[in-house]
Amino acid sequence: MYPISVSTENLLRKRDRLWRIKAEIDGVEYAEDKIISFEIEQSIVSGQEFEIGAAPSSRLVIRLRTNAEITPNAKIVPYIALDAGDLRWVDADFAWEEADVPWEGGTTSWIPLGEFYVDSREKVNNTWEYTCYDKLMFANTPYVSSLTYPATMQAVWDEICTQLGYTYDSSVVIDPSYTVPVAPTGYTCRQVMGFIAAANAASVYAGRDGVIRFKRFSAAESPVFEMTPSDYIRARLTNPVKSFSRVVVVYDPDDDLAYEAGTGDEDHTLYVDCPFATQAIADNLLVALNGFAYVPVEMDIRGYPHLEPGDVIQFERDESMAWIDADIAWEDADFPWDGIRRYQTIILHQKMTFRGGLAMSIEAPSKSEQQSEFPVKGTLTEAIDRLNRNAVKQNKTYYGVTISPDYGLKVGRSDNLAEVVLNADEFRFTVEGENAFWLDVPNRRLKFSGTLEGADGIFSGTIQAGRIEGGSINAATITGGTISATTITGSTISGGSISGTAISGTIITGGSITGTTIQTNQSGVFPRIELSATEDFLSAYVSPSNYLRISTLGDSDPVIDFYSGGFVSSMVQYGPTLNLLTTNGLNLQGSQYFRLSGPVSLNGGIPLGSISVGNVGTPTVELVAFVLNGLLDVLRSMRILQPF
Repeated sequence: MYPISVSTENLLRKRDRLWRIKAEIDGVEYAEDKIISFEIEQSIVSGQEFEIGAAPSSRLVIRLRTNAEITPNAKIVPYIALDAGDLRWVDADFAWEEADVPWEGGTTSWIPLGEFYVDSREKVNNTWEYTCYDKLMFANTPYVSSLTYPATMQAVWDEICTQLGYTYDSSVVIDPSYTVPVAPTGYTCRQVMGFIAAANAASVYAGRDGVIRFKRFSAAESPVFEMTPSDYIRARLTNPVKSFSRVVVVYDPDDDLAYEAGTGDEDHTLYVDCPFATQAIADNLLVALNGFAYVPVEMDIRGYPHLEPGDVIQFERDESMAWIDADIAWEDADFPWDGIRRYQTIILHQKMTFRGGLAMSIEAPSKSEQQSEFPVKGTLTEAIDRLNRNAVKQNKTYYGVTISPDYGLKVGRSDNLAEVVLNADEFRFTVEGENAFWLDVPNRRLKFSGTLEGADGIFSGTIQAGRIEGGSINAATITGGTISATTITGSTISGGSISGTAISGTIITGGSITGTTIQTNQSGVFPRIELSATEDFLSAYVSPSNYLRISTLGDSDPVIDFYSGGFVSSMVQYGPTLNLLTTNGLNLQGSQYFRLSGPVSLNGGIPLGSISVGNVGTPTVELVAFVLNGLLDVLRSMRILQPF
């Protein structure tokens, strides 16, 4: 109920009331000389019986006599007040501090009747008729979420309100333990808001100030307004008292899957739609609503503009009878002595009409007990129900899946990040509107625009590419124009050009193998033969200090260097002459003899006494020739010199 002052409420109870109205349209005020009439319909339920989880939009139809141009979706706020110009002191039966009327009379405080937005317009003669809806109408848009799921209902609610520009007050209380397991793809924002409200024993409505609110229902709720027979024109009871002792929360209507709590027949069962439901939610709803009851009624009442749908009210009804008509036993009489019976109900529908005066009607409908019973289904009805459950339906969303004759099968994320379309002409995965993986049907090619990676996988057949790059490539056969990688491992590697830091394989075949280092073992492992492209040498390592190296001397002459424990010996070819250089002694040994043929020259100051042979007494010249000839045989055996 919209809060009003005590003085205004006292004036509303008077029989002689004079109304004042106005409307604010996009910041411009229109007085009652421009307003012909208006009609406001409001509900807290979407059907003809009590429910929770509804989020209906209120409707305003206002008729204006104006030539002003009102913009599309213009905001209209109608107001109403009471004329206090003829208020007398004797009638002012309220406290001084509670008076909200000016000394000179005027009007009471203006009561807003809601914020509405123009949806359609029609001109009849000189009168414009505008049909408007409140802010919840803007929630009829698909909900596209960017949250990570599961997400709390509070986070989903906040995201929806942020997207729609809504604000909400403290009446919106959402259990922090309630979650939404998966993105609610295919639902509108208003539907999702209703589901969240249903889980919390509430419905959603837009307040008169445009703020979104919860109307929470409880069996312990007390009336906020009391009516006497003088406050209404007609009160017709349409059904016996409606109460609930059992709650059924349906989370999959197609397969009739639901959670139940409480006991009772169909007439005392409250059905709730909530795809996010759990058994705990059903149990909590039963705690809040068990014993909730109201009298189904239709009432035409005097205008009380502060009443709102969802208000629990009490009304009195004169049900007295004459003694002559009281043909019942004394102990069976359950009516009061004065014949005035008091009922409690809840406003589910409300209609307010102003045409010079304010008229109102309120309803609290319900199904009869007979309508609540399960009807007997025939074979045709059962077949249709079974088909309805099992059939794939057009434009019906199920976790992001829709089917349509326009595009076939489509699967989309709620945040529109990715989408899959499948039909006879198209097999396409898109990410952010761009093709990621698709089948080119005319060219019979499967295409992929991203990066292919996997923890493990086997590809049969042949994989060919102009260039393959990777940290490690292992295969029995790798073939390509250019293969570049840190490590390439395979039984057979074939290619026109293979480049890599390390290449390992049983057989490596190719026209050209180029790399920084080719070695028989890893660095630091001995023995090892190493071919280095950086310094252009071939080395044979026994240990780090004992090895042989073949290189060039100044990029002109080949050199063979022998390293052993810090000593170095070299063989260098200078032109036609082979030179043997050593930093220490030269020892030539043979089991029989050494033979030197041709001219022999010994340089370097080597004393003849350092040359030793097995036969003592051999002439010096023959000894030298013998030693050098043996050296030549050694060089021939090493294939450094050609035999002659």
